[in-house]
Parts: sequence; C-alpha cells; structure tokens
Amino acid sequence: MPLPCPPRSSRDRRALASSWLLSAGVWLLASACGPGVATPMPEPPAAVAFDISGAGKDAYPAKQPEDTRVLVISAATGNVPDGASVRVTNLDTIDPVVAGVGNTQGGFEVDLIVTGGQELRFEWVNGAERSAPADAIVSRASPTAQLYELNLAPRFECLQLSPGFVLDFGAQAQATLGVENACDEAIELSNPRTRLALADFGLPAELAQALPAGESRQLTVNFARAAAGLREDVLFIDITLAATTIRYPITLHAE
Repeated sequence: MPLPCPPRSSRDRRALASSWLLSAGVWLLASACGPGVATPMPEPPAAVAFDISGAGKDAYPAKQPEDTRVLVISAATGNVPDGASVRVTNLDTIDPVVAGVGNTQGGFEVDLIVTGGQELRFEWVNGAERSAPADAIVSRASPTAQLYELNLAPRFECLQLSPGFVLDFGAQAQATLGVENACDEAIELSNPRTRLALADFGLPAELAQALPAGESRQLTVNFARAAAGLREDVLFIDITLAATTIRYPITLHAE
C-alpha cells in the first residue's frame, strides 16, 4: 500500500504564510506519494522583487543635499538583505547607476539627481543573489523639494515577459526574451534601443510587427564583449496595446 503524504507541520504553514509577497512570481512544487508517480523536477525560484513600498514614508526628515537637484530616497524598513548593494538607475538619463547599502532593518538610502516624471529602476545585489527590479515614476513636490512619491511604472497586466525584466548573459553570446500576448487584441513591439548604446549588445533589428492575441514571440539579443569587467545596459522596447504605448525596460547584464 502506498504511504500517505505527510501533513505539513504548523511551523511549515507559518513559514509559507510569511514568505515574500512581492516576488516576481510564485512557483509551486507539485509532488505525489506512492509508487508509479514521477516526481517533477523543481523549477528555480523566482527572484524576490525589490520592495519600494516604504520609500518616502520615514518618520525622520530627509537630509538636505547641497545640490538641490539631488533627491534623497530612503526607506527605514523593507526586504533588502542586510549589507546588500542597492542599485538605482535613472532610466531617463545616462547617469551612472547609484549604489547604496541595505541596513539591518531591510531599509536603504540613495542620493541621485532626478526630476519629477522620470522613471527609476530599483534592484539589490547580495553576493550571487539579485532581486527582480522594481520600476517607479518619481513625483517631487517641487524641483528642489525633498518631498516625493514613488508610483509603480505602468505595465500591461495581460503581457508576460520571460525570464522577466533582466537578461543575464553569463558566459553566453546570446540571450532570449520571450514575449507572450495574453491580451484580447494584438500588440505592437517597436523602436528597440538601449540606454547607453554600449557596443557589447546587438539588438533585434525588426520589431514593428503585430503580435496577435494568444501568441508569443522570442527576441534575441547578442553579446560580444567590448571591454573587461561588468557590462550592463538597458534595452528599451515600446509596446502598444490599443491606443496606449508603454516603454518596457529590460536590463542586459554580463559579468
């Protein structure tokens, strides 16, 4: 007689209930007990998404930088691992990525030049672990004020990207971005370009074709190292659904 599946302990249930809620995806590992039933291989866990919900809500006042264009973005708590490097990219400029360090409560602080309406990408890196990015539009009370809000950048809920908003090349010369249209009508993909125009990354040549509802497409980005060390850029693709066009940013990353 096949053995019954063991019940979860209360500790297991509490652990599951307290897992990260803002992960880039939820992975379920199916299993079965008894003979004759194959156990599927587990999928790799999705990266935890950067939590920006606490930014701008600190009880203490932000410091006043000498350069009034600089905005101090901070959060007292969050889901940034202690000691992790917090990286913020202004997607509307070619300014260098700004780095800060996570504190013991999971918070962070970074200073960068940003004006109202610009889009920022937030990520943390902790050794070999990297968060999924969170993208937010900045709203400042005035061009020089330290009062600000972060609102998540708009995305089409019916559009799925795989592996997500980061293409990590590793030792490969190519990486593939999957685009799945689960919307009720066709979408248009157009205007591929990069933030820094690094010569290392070769972009898809033709995107201005309709992707019908229910279909998917793979876009290939080539990598040929032009310099030693970290090579990183952001691929922008304009995606249009009905009368709305949204710029999608995909980080291109090669160590």
